Amino acid sequence: MQRVNILRNSLRNPRNLRIPAVTAVAALVPCLFFGSTAFLAWLGARAAWLTLPTSLGVPFAFPRLSLAAVVGQPGWSLATELAAVLVLAAVAAWWTRRALELRPGANPWRVLLSAWVGVLLGLVLANALRAGLTALAAGAGALPFLAYAFAGALSGLLWAVCLGWVCAAPAALVHRFTDRARGVGEPAPT
Repeated sequence: MQRVNILRNSLRNPRNLRIPAVTAVAALVPCLFFGSTAFLAWLGARAAWLTLPTSLGVPFAFPRLSLAAVVGQPGWSLATELAAVLVLAAVAAWWTRRALELRPGANPWRVLLSAWVGVLLGLVLANALRAGLTALAAGAGALPFLAYAFAGALSGLLWAVCLGWVCAAPAALVHRFTDRARGVGEPAPT
């Protein structure tokens, strides 16, 4: 019965729907950047060392949000990237919403950390998916499949630790400004 009340109260509070949506959309922004060939060319010219794990088959950074496959890659690669983008956004939004349901009076710092963890979990799962499907397409057995999925998850973890705050900051800002507009957290007039 308590679960039903939590769900009912979360649907009444628009903040519990707005902040996870902001987290999901903010997680798509790096995916758009890494989906741009111009950005990848710029990054490759200035920090080519970041692409070294890609030569071993480990997924690079955030999944690509693009409607065109990279030249020389099969069509299933584009479908994998888009599925990974959906996984990233869905997990980030789910985790943020879960955190807001558990602690409805959270401050902006807690929302920032919750959104950051949501992006971290989402990117770990998305890159494990990308690496695992690449290993399956290469005809790898069970052990190489698990090794590639683990390497992809580790790559996602490292990228999310470095860039996840960029996706989490808008959620904390929206939380801060919506609370301020409603007068939450301000001292009562005496």
